[in-house]
Amino acid sequence: MKNAKINGVKIILYSVKEIGIILDIELFYNIKIKMIQENRSVIYKTFAKLFYYPDEELAAFLFNGVITEFLNYLKINLKNVEKLDEWLDSFENKTQLLEALQVEYTGLYITNYPTIPAPLFKSYYYEKEILGQSTENIMDTYEKFNFHVSEQMQEPADNLAILFEFVHRLSELENTYSDQISFIQNEILSWIEKLAVKINATAKIPFYPLIINIITNYLKNDVTQYEIKLAGAKI
Repeated sequence: MKNAKINGVKIILYSVKEIGIILDIELFYNIKIKMIQENRSVIYKTFAKLFYYPDEELAAFLFNGVITEFLNYLKINLKNVEKLDEWLDSFENKTQLLEALQVEYTGLYITNYPTIPAPLFKSYYYEKEILGQSTENIMDTYEKFNFHVSEQMQEPADNLAILFEFVHRLSELENTYSDQISFIQNEILSWIEKLAVKINATAKIPFYPLIINIITNYLKNDVTQYEIKLAGAKI
């Protein structure tokens, strides 16, 4: 963990290994909008958080409006952010919200009869299996950048949350912008819309359909902005 200041605002920076505490609430309330929009590390760390198994920290961020405020700053699909905010307002407390999220997460992504409705790993959508060739290819990319999935992590390396975690890690390294975009295109955007279809078809609450839609649109915009910058550099 490191302490830093941007324009006099205290920010706590956490390494990839510090899974427990992801974000400092001060970041969302005090940093200027432009800084959040340009802070790719925070953006992709937040996306990862949204697709890990829901915990008390996530419920607190959601219940207190931190996540929706953050998503508003991104200026992507604001109507869905508004719908998300309205749904969150229907809960009386964080405990009630957390229970709803955990039940939904389990039903969509972990266990349901007779099959998992919306698997969160890429290999399912490419090889119809867990730990397929897609997983191995992703692990090779991780190794190239010295990114290692914790042995305590029980999910495959191509789990969506871990993919976002990797982009977050890359964004903290110098001269990796093109690597980030390439990874987003090849390893996330290549299948996330198929996942979205399954989520939309089986979700019992609006949270994950709204989140996957907002994030997918952000990813597409992220790639487009890179291509525009790249084209401008070649002129």
